[in-house]
Amino acid sequence: MIINIEKLNLEIDGQVLLKDMNFHMEKGEIVALVGESGSGKTLTTKFILGILPERSIIHYEKFEKNCKIGAVFQNAFISLNPTIKIGSQLKRLYESHYGNDGKWKEEVTALLEKVGIKEIDKFLKKYPHETSGGERQRVVIAGALIGKPEVLIADEVTTALDMRTKREVITLFKNIRKELGISILFISHDLDSIKNFADRACVMYKGNIVEENSCEEIFEHQEHPYVKRLIGFSKTLWTRGE
Repeated sequence: MIINIEKLNLEIDGQVLLKDMNFHMEKGEIVALVGESGSGKTLTTKFILGILPERSIIHYEKFEKNCKIGAVFQNAFISLNPTIKIGSQLKRLYESHYGNDGKWKEEVTALLEKVGIKEIDKFLKKYPHETSGGERQRVVIAGALIGKPEVLIADEVTTALDMRTKREVITLFKNIRKELGISILFISHDLDSIKNFADRACVMYKGNIVEENSCEEIFEHQEHPYVKRLIGFSKTLWTRGE
C-alpha cells in the first residue's frame, strides 16, 4: 500500500468531523472518494497532505504514506496568480522543487503537451484570465506534475466545468495514469464523473467511509441506505439525460 490510514479521528472546534475512518490505496489505482458536501472528503485529503488547521485535534492508530504526492484543487483560477503570466508561475513552481530554473522550459513544455495545451510558447505568455476554465485546470494539473509525484490528488476538479470540458479532464486523468503510472485519488460528489473512470469507489457519509467496492460493483449493488439513495438518485439523472 502507498497510503494506509487506520481509525482516523478528527475534531475541529469541538465538532467530530471524521470518526474511526479507515482508508487505503494501492500503487497504480484510481480511487474515487465520493459523497455529499460536508461528508469529510476534503478533510481526509488535507490530513493526507498535512495541511489541516492548527486547531485540529487528530488521533489515529496508523498512518502510512509511502509516496510523493501532488494535488489539484477545485478552483483553478484561485490556484493561479491573476497578476503573473502562466509561464512565470510555472517557472517559479519548477524552481521551488529543484532549487534552480534548470530545464524548466523543456520540462514544463513537455507537461503542457501531455495535458493537451496547444501553441505553448504563446500560451506561456498569457495571464490566467486570458484562458478558459478548462485550460486553467490543465495548467494546474501540469503544475502538480512538475514535482514528479507518485500519487495525484484531484479534489473536486470537475465541479465548475461544463459537461464537455469535464469529460475532457476525466480523459486527461486516464491518460496521465496510463502514460506516467501515477496513482490518482479523485475526490468528487459527482458520481457521473467516476462511473467509467475509477477502479474503486469509497463512499463517505458523516465522516466515515460507509461502503467501498469496485466502481462496477458499487453501481450495481449497495448495502448502506445512504449509498442506495446516492446511486438511485444518480441513475435517475442519467436516465433523464439519455
